[in-house]
Amino acid sequence: MTQAAFVLNGTPGAGTMRPDRAGARMLAVARLAFGVFFVGSAVLKLMATGPMVEMLSAAGFAAPLRWVWVAAGFQLAGGLALIANRLVRWASLGLIAYVALVNGVLHGFWILDGEAASIQFQLFSKNLGIIAGLLAIGGAAGTWGLARKEVYHA
Repeated sequence: MTQAAFVLNGTPGAGTMRPDRAGARMLAVARLAFGVFFVGSAVLKLMATGPMVEMLSAAGFAAPLRWVWVAAGFQLAGGLALIANRLVRWASLGLIAYVALVNGVLHGFWILDGEAASIQFQLFSKNLGIIAGLLAIGGAAGTWGLARKEVYHA
């Protein structure tokens, strides 16, 4: 187990360590919640490609339907990996890259004014929170590989 999964018995220097079961449960719930979030987002993209195609067309994307499928694929693969507790660090890093790209390309509040800038800033900031959560989950993962218990459960 990683050190993050352990706490000292109450006081620094106590010398004995015990598993941090509450922390492990919290990380597992966060990992599952992010997994469901990304799988749900992928399913919604695939069920209603029209609005996504329009948004990407307006942003200047060539072949926007292809990009909707690519985005849904990233979200589905990463989300399922988080839910299955497999390749958690890789999934987290891939989803971080995806969200950062979306932020830079689609939520450019810095080039807008008024309410449009405010809405895009809120979306941009929300995505920074998602990135922070993915960093925490990826950092808490025990291995880079296919180990069953990557983020330790209680």
